[in-house]
Amino acid sequence: MNGSRPAPLGLALAALLPLACAAAPASVVPASVAPASAVPSSVAPASVASVADLGALVDRTVAEQLRRDRIPGAAVAVVRGDEVLLRGYGLADTAARTPVDPERTGFYLGSLAKLFTAQAAADLVAAGRIDPDADVNRYLPPANRIPDTYPGRPVTTDRLLTHTAGFDSDLVGVNSATPDGIPTLADSLAAHRPARVRPPGTLAAYDNYGAALAGLVVERVAGKPYAEHLHDTVLGPLGMTRTSFAQPHPAALTPARGYRPDGAADWTEEHGQYGPWTPSGPGGLTTAADMARWLRDQLAPGPAARLMQTTHYRQHPRLPGLGWAYEGWTRDGFTGWFKDGDLPGFHGNLLVLPEQHLGVYVVYNGDGTDGTAGWDGKQLIRAIVDTLPGAAAVTGGDTGPVDGGGRYAGTYLAARGSRDSMMRTEELFGAVTVTTADAGLLRTEGLSPDPRTPVQYWRPLGDGQYLERDGQARIAFRDGVLTASDNASTAYRRLGWCERPGPRLAVLGAALAVLLGAAVAVPATALTRRLRRCPAHPLPARAARAAAAVTGLLAAGFLTALLALVADGNAMMEAVPLGTPLALAPTWWGAALPPAALAVTAGATAGWLRGWWRLPGRIAMTATATAAAAFTAFLADYHLIAGPLGTLLG
Repeated sequence: MNGSRPAPLGLALAALLPLACAAAPASVVPASVAPASAVPSSVAPASVASVADLGALVDRTVAEQLRRDRIPGAAVAVVRGDEVLLRGYGLADTAARTPVDPERTGFYLGSLAKLFTAQAAADLVAAGRIDPDADVNRYLPPANRIPDTYPGRPVTTDRLLTHTAGFDSDLVGVNSATPDGIPTLADSLAAHRPARVRPPGTLAAYDNYGAALAGLVVERVAGKPYAEHLHDTVLGPLGMTRTSFAQPHPAALTPARGYRPDGAADWTEEHGQYGPWTPSGPGGLTTAADMARWLRDQLAPGPAARLMQTTHYRQHPRLPGLGWAYEGWTRDGFTGWFKDGDLPGFHGNLLVLPEQHLGVYVVYNGDGTDGTAGWDGKQLIRAIVDTLPGAAAVTGGDTGPVDGGGRYAGTYLAARGSRDSMMRTEELFGAVTVTTADAGLLRTEGLSPDPRTPVQYWRPLGDGQYLERDGQARIAFRDGVLTASDNASTAYRRLGWCERPGPRLAVLGAALAVLLGAAVAVPATALTRRLRRCPAHPLPARAARAAAAVTGLLAAGFLTALLALVADGNAMMEAVPLGTPLALAPTWWGAALPPAALAVTAGATAGWLRGWWRLPGRIAMTATATAAAAFTAFLADYHLIAGPLGTLLG
């Protein structure tokens, strides 16, 4: 959901220059940040870059990111054998000028909370209390049990933890601006249960509902609330005293504030970091120092960590797969496990390289210009891995046949997209296009994790596999599905012609043009007739033309509301999960359109039957009625009509 407009570079640099100087001093933390038994000192590998080298690299990279992308602050933890490197940069609170302290400043986890959910579930699996391949209905209360939509294909805990359960996606109104009055996990999941849209194990489709449901399984099997169970079994034993999943948080914890850029030299504080789906993302709070403790535990894996760091699902046999909450990761010949997490104003990234005994956690309390903070974390992690002795850019060997990939050209849509909520509109602007390019290359647009470079070029490796030109990412095609190594948790399915956004947007644009024209032409024509003292049309005819003008005005209102929502991707990321008026305004305008469209259609029909207007007038009314009907059908199809009427039409 990126897409905010960039501030002028010079102003952005000038505004953020003081923050680079405000970075907290670097610190190398001894092994006492984790229990002494967590990682023996003998595991420190000689092959890992020195702490001093990593510290200088982190300082240089993060300071530049804060300046360039207008991010208030950041925290970093690098675990290297029996040492931990902690960094704090910039401001945790821009109004109070509070600096980031990596030991004490809390950052919201976002989807990194899924790792803790997977750890709690894996503990119970290892103890024999959860069967990962059993129907999860065995563990759920009646109100939360999943309908048997696909007989013989039940949802299992394994599917919940690998984003392959097959649920639709709908996050509208799920989060909260405050930690007070939040419904229980079970009640919220029952109230927001999405449809099952594909059999489990069919496609990887990033799934917040599924992860939250896995948390409810943990809660029910453990016999205590999710936050309490994690405190007793994970946080307490690891000494993570400044991490909490309770809402409200303990008073001793100090959370940073999250921001998005506002103008050339300021930030707007963002809300929406709380909510009942804590196992999936909202509500979890931690510090860089505590995440270092957690990383050390993952690098000395017990039974639960080993289950998490095992490939349980692979969309394509030659690309990284999915562990439990983790995504497989590869670079420079190294393989590991990656996870990122995003909430309004907070963006974190985490990597574990078990064989290199290296773990990295980086988090920012700002979205960044153009929503770049999530990519900044990935850049920092890549830069750290590139310094490891033995790192080698993977070339993929000889290229395959120079065929240009024409048979794979088309439009692809992320499987995680919604079918049953207003979030379906993402498919209109978030599809991936695949085309051929010169010299046997394949060109993709919309697949890159870097919002500033949406276009990528790929050279063939053969058998439907491609390697990024001047990069190490891979993509592969099989059975109409595109899989990307940079996003193992979401596959992309190829769209048929009638499903592609281009034709639908063309119809929408034509309908809008006609309706907006009616909004102008009808009153202009009425004024002209009055000035010329023309005979008045019958009252029903005037009412029909007035309905055409009103429909055009409603379409204009809808368009304005929609543009206001999508104009700033960072603001939209806050508005949609909160269900704010900014997010819902298009659906309110949409609710008024069907009755107006019906009135225009009735008027156009009566105009032909009763001869109210001359032929051009009747044709114009018919065109307006057709446009209104097409526009209403579009709104219904994309769930952009609020209220009971929207439920009926959708």
